[in-house]
Amino acid sequence: MWDDYDRRALDRLMGKCTEDEAGCWVWKGSAPGGQNRRRSGARRYGDISYRGRQVVVHRLAYSLMVADIPDGLELDHLCRNTLCVRPDHLEPVTGAENLRRAALARSGGDAWPNAA
Repeated sequence: MWDDYDRRALDRLMGKCTEDEAGCWVWKGSAPGGQNRRRSGARRYGDISYRGRQVVVHRLAYSLMVADIPDGLELDHLCRNTLCVRPDHLEPVTGAENLRRAALARSGGDAWPNAA
C-alpha cells in the first residue's frame, strides 16, 4: 500500500535520474564503491536510503512503479545499463536466466531478449 513516504521516495529517486539517448532513466545518485560510474569494468548499481536502510535503486523503482519483485527472482536490465531504473527496461527473471542473457549480450547477441 502506497503512502506519503513512498510518494516522496519516488519523487526523490526520479529527481536523481536523467533520460539518455537509449531511453534509459539513468541514476545519477550514489553507488557503492564510488560515484555511480563503472571502474575497471566493474558493474555498479545505484543505491538510495529507503525506510531507514540502503536499497538498490532499480529494485526500489520497480517495486514502487510496478509491483513487488517475486520471491526467488531478480531484475534483468533488458537495456544492459545497470544504472537504468526505467521499469519497462527491467524484467523479473531467475538468476540463471539473468546470467544467460548477460553472457549472450557480452558475446554480441541481442541485448534486448524480446527484440524482433
